[in-house]
Amino acid sequence: MNFTPEQQQVIDLRDRNILVSAAAGSGKTAVLVERIISMVTEEKSPVDIDRLLVVTFTSAAAAEMRERISLAIQKRLAEDPENVHLQRQSSLLHNAQITTIDSFCLFLIRNNFNDIGLDPGFRIADEGQLRLLRQDVLTELLEQKYQEKSPAFLGCVEYFTGGGNDKLLEEYVGRMYEFAMSYPWLEDWISQCKDDYKVTSVTEMEETGWCQYIVRYIRLMLGEWEKMLSECIRITEQPAGPYMYGEVLETEREGIQKLLKCKGFSEFYEAFGGMSFGRLSSKKDDTVDPLLREEVKKRRDMVKKQLEEIRQTYLVFSPEQVLARMTSAASYVEELLGLVLEFKRQLDLRKRRDNLIDFHDMEHFALEILLKKEEDGQIHATAAAKEYRQYFKEVLIDEYQDSNLVQEILLNSISGESRGLHNLFMVGDVKQAIYRFRLANPRNFIRTMQACKPYTGKDDGENACILLNRNFRSSPEVIAMVNFLFSTLMTPQIGEVAYTSEEALHQGAAFAETPRNTEIALLEDGEQDTNPEAAYIAKRIARMLREGAPV
Repeated sequence: MNFTPEQQQVIDLRDRNILVSAAAGSGKTAVLVERIISMVTEEKSPVDIDRLLVVTFTSAAAAEMRERISLAIQKRLAEDPENVHLQRQSSLLHNAQITTIDSFCLFLIRNNFNDIGLDPGFRIADEGQLRLLRQDVLTELLEQKYQEKSPAFLGCVEYFTGGGNDKLLEEYVGRMYEFAMSYPWLEDWISQCKDDYKVTSVTEMEETGWCQYIVRYIRLMLGEWEKMLSECIRITEQPAGPYMYGEVLETEREGIQKLLKCKGFSEFYEAFGGMSFGRLSSKKDDTVDPLLREEVKKRRDMVKKQLEEIRQTYLVFSPEQVLARMTSAASYVEELLGLVLEFKRQLDLRKRRDNLIDFHDMEHFALEILLKKEEDGQIHATAAAKEYRQYFKEVLIDEYQDSNLVQEILLNSISGESRGLHNLFMVGDVKQAIYRFRLANPRNFIRTMQACKPYTGKDDGENACILLNRNFRSSPEVIAMVNFLFSTLMTPQIGEVAYTSEEALHQGAAFAETPRNTEIALLEDGEQDTNPEAAYIAKRIARMLREGAPV
């Protein structure tokens, strides 16, 4: 395989932390395997394959990588059958840590169970067994709380469920437990949640993360509505456009522009209360295209509907009312969070009694084996962590964009950072981060990328970033269509990624010339002034995708 200069850099670069942003079809797996093979077979200081920790996202990916590495070693052995080092690698491969994060955590637990007081005969609970166990624990916990008749608990039930709806309360506790377990220290996250409700003024409330998030979201939506009304006005100015709607649409766009000038939650509340829509003219004119008339009305109605949804979702109460409700809810939220902690405590007791562990336990037990958190908040590496730091020469993480915070801290704890050895290799593509529903945190990838310098072929420091943006899988027509759509749809505000020329796909493989499909041609030419109809169609497709319509 002939590697590109960027791919060769990924294969050859050593002695620093490396982040590889590998776009779809860029040969990521082939490059990763070649890097591992080159480290194992290089002449000066070859590394034993079992001294590398390779973490992949799925068991299938781990099996494929192990097979590729095995085939590569066997090929080298066929060329040099007397090579003792390669013979050794072929034997060591069976015990090499080329694995998923769950399997690696299990490896840590089985080899260090004594450090956490775990019975070595533990079993991994299956999904059905775990679901029943959790339901039993939660039911018993609520029954216990009802028998105690604590005013705080009864008030919490009334506040969150309207009284007596245990299923709803169970759902809240279960969902919060799942979310909290994606953090390395659950108690710290719970404490932070409690602090979120301890605001004493509107000014302080406006500075909270959740309030600023709402303001950013409203401003983002207003920008989209302004564009949509501008597009409506453009349609009214066409020869067959519904010109009689123009004046009302201009006034409404000016109203949206005034809303965009608001600087905070309080200003949005006041401004949204004064926002209104006029009545479109009912004037009849046979020169007006009925399809264009209907298109303008449909888009304007969508703006009206979404604006009302924002108002009803976020701005139905004044800032003072929101503050008062938060203050009154603080004690109920604290009780609910206390239920989450108690649920975890009792669930852990039941699992230890039955000698069971689940996937959450794997990560948190592994973290407990490697790191010790003191009462003052200081975090120290354990003897086990120091031993693994000495053992593993490099930690290679595949699909890095799909890791969560627990996994991030866990893998960093066994890297050589604390000893001044920069041996983390991370590869992934934040544009393909699709597992937030499983509590993956793609911000880890973004944060790491921002901390790295693009590699220029020189000694650029201890952190390097290499872009693999050449696509070897798709034809030029497909790449052009993908780039056009995502340059429109993907922004730092939507998707947290700016789809620049660096993030865009670039042609990597040569394809035989084929007749261009009409629809693809329209998308390719959509931004050219010489073809306004194509621009209109391309933008309409992009807008439909953004609005969730089937295309």
